[in-house]
Amino acid sequence: MLDDKLKALWARISPPQKAAFFGCFLSGYLVHLYVFTNIIPNSDGLSRIFDPQQMTVSGRWFLHFASYFNGFTQMPAVIGLFSVLFLALAAALAVSLLGIRSRALSALSGALMAAFPAVGYTFLYLFTASAYCFAIFLAVLSVSLARRGRWHWLAGCLLLACSMGTYQAYVTVAIGLSLLVIFRETLDPSASFSATLRLGVRLMLFLAAGAVLYYGILLVFLQVKDLELLSYLGMDAASSGYPFGQLPRLILDSYKQVVSFFFLPGSANGFADLWMVILDLAALALGGACFLLHLGKKGLYRDRWRPLTALSMVALLPLGMDFGQLLSPWSVPTPLMKYAFVSVYLLVLLAVGLLDSQGASAGLGAWVPPAAVLWGVLLLVFCLNTNNLLYTASAQAHRATESYLTRLFA
Repeated sequence: MLDDKLKALWARISPPQKAAFFGCFLSGYLVHLYVFTNIIPNSDGLSRIFDPQQMTVSGRWFLHFASYFNGFTQMPAVIGLFSVLFLALAAALAVSLLGIRSRALSALSGALMAAFPAVGYTFLYLFTASAYCFAIFLAVLSVSLARRGRWHWLAGCLLLACSMGTYQAYVTVAIGLSLLVIFRETLDPSASFSATLRLGVRLMLFLAAGAVLYYGILLVFLQVKDLELLSYLGMDAASSGYPFGQLPRLILDSYKQVVSFFFLPGSANGFADLWMVILDLAALALGGACFLLHLGKKGLYRDRWRPLTALSMVALLPLGMDFGQLLSPWSVPTPLMKYAFVSVYLLVLLAVGLLDSQGASAGLGAWVPPAAVLWGVLLLVFCLNTNNLLYTASAQAHRATESYLTRLFA
């Protein structure tokens, strides 16, 4: 019977995945409810309330197809439903990829993936929000498939190309998750060096192949449609060649931008204030303590490749999250391009989960679970306020413009 099949399907979904899905779905609706029930169009939104999203000239050849979910019409309720649904699916896959077993930590991970302020910035461009959230889901799904190898690897490359074809910046989501997957693997006592190395090479080749496939399909679309790339964000400059001589400066800029995003109040293209800096410092202390305690309790520090590889993944994470700066060196990434920065908070929850799974409730790590929950709740409150500050400011700006035009016409 259909009921039996659905029951069997439900039983196959792990409790952490269910917790992440519903944590993300409910938090997404509660945090972003205002924008789903009130149209806040910016200058782009006003001109694209009814628009087929033909954005091949911006390098987004798949955006046209990903926008089918809301019928090329800016309908806040429908866009909100699909957006939160895709983010929830991405959260369920992410906790599975990272091996987070705690339902509480999984729910927190999902909630943070939905409430991260970059999502609120995305909803200011409501006409593409569902497509962009779909691209995030495709990026997470592509990593999940690529990790399995064989034919799944090829499917992962195709999905990554489609994600980039919707919005190029979401390759950083796949890069960040890939680095976290390798970090998790190095701290698994059952994982060998050779198996971890093979996994790392497989994911690196997957990212490269997906990017090449994206660019190849883009060239086909441009040729068939007889189009040229826009000058928007310097994309048209890509045809003149990559400025390899500036690569050291660009790498340094990427690290500076990540540090500014989390620790410099009032920095450009960020959301940091004193409250966020305090929470980020707490995250640094919490994650670092969990990492050291896990190495000590399991004796993993004896295998030198484990802490060295794990720390290398952490060191590469800022570069992976801000890879948009390297991908498009002719412009500075906007908050819309920084959703992958949520990987930092996922890394902290991953480190807590590693310690929690081996019984941190006893001994030196007894303080970890309550501290992690308190930190996660406070961070969610910050995200709630930041997102709705964005919506309030946008609504006031729109009303002020409308009032000015009304008086002008009068």
